Amino acid sequence: MKYEFWVAPIWRWLPLALLLSAQPPAFGQTTARYATEPEPPTVSLRPQMRSEPLAAMALTALQRQSIEPFLSAPQVFDPEQFNALPRIVGAGGQRSLFSKSDVVYARTVPGNVFVLGPGVPREWNIYRNPKALKDPSTGEVLGMEAEYLGRARLLSSEGVEQSQKDGKTLETIVPASFEIVHAVSEIRAGDRLFQSNESAWRELTPRAPQGELAATIISIYGSGVANASKNQIVVLNQGSKQGLEPGHLMAIRKTPSLKVDATDPARPALRPSVGTSGQALVFLTFDKLAYALISDISDPVQVGDRLTSP
Repeated sequence: MKYEFWVAPIWRWLPLALLLSAQPPAFGQTTARYATEPEPPTVSLRPQMRSEPLAAMALTALQRQSIEPFLSAPQVFDPEQFNALPRIVGAGGQRSLFSKSDVVYARTVPGNVFVLGPGVPREWNIYRNPKALKDPSTGEVLGMEAEYLGRARLLSSEGVEQSQKDGKTLETIVPASFEIVHAVSEIRAGDRLFQSNESAWRELTPRAPQGELAATIISIYGSGVANASKNQIVVLNQGSKQGLEPGHLMAIRKTPSLKVDATDPARPALRPSVGTSGQALVFLTFDKLAYALISDISDPVQVGDRLTSP
């Protein structure tokens, strides 16, 4: 009985002794600090704003493809020049309206036929009958604006075929063929072809004009509405002769609609100060006209609003 009394407690406490003598697990670590080591200093952290100067960045050039969906290719002609342009005469089948991927036929004025060969332009823009653009203050005709409809690629040359019938030589006109590669509106017979100048600008560097420039919006391009919004094109009554260049950023200043003080029985005339309501990027200029893309706006733009240097 005594043997069993002393042996039983040893075996009862043996698992606990083995557990206490085991090494600590690999994922844990026991550290100790001796009493002679100094206490580490206490650091108080507070949220705050830190600023660092950035290197000066110039305005980067706008690649054509980045804003091309918002641009058009308006062109200004004089009446004689437009009447001498090649014209679309029709297409196969009975359709009278044409769009992208259609093949159409065109003729030039006599003595200036389409002939495929080295140096002959393959890309042509398509335009519709021009309309006169006048200066609102002087009434001067600043140019004849033709509506841009799309682009076409020359596929085959224009020529004349001769055949014999009843001993007579007959001549048959073979019109040039074009594939419509881009269309923003429906195209029809009678529309004109003008040599495309895709290299006129490949990129625009936005910049402020040198000196004070001012122009008036005389038309909203390609739209019959009275108000223009962001990403629409407006026509200005100033051009390259007045100093406007592609890339100029202009501030839009609206004419205030408040003219009279209706709260005063005397109805005195009012002339509120004109503020900036947006900006527009000039992308195409002619001698007396310019085209600008509205890039930012807070109020609708109307004909008669002014664009000035920022």
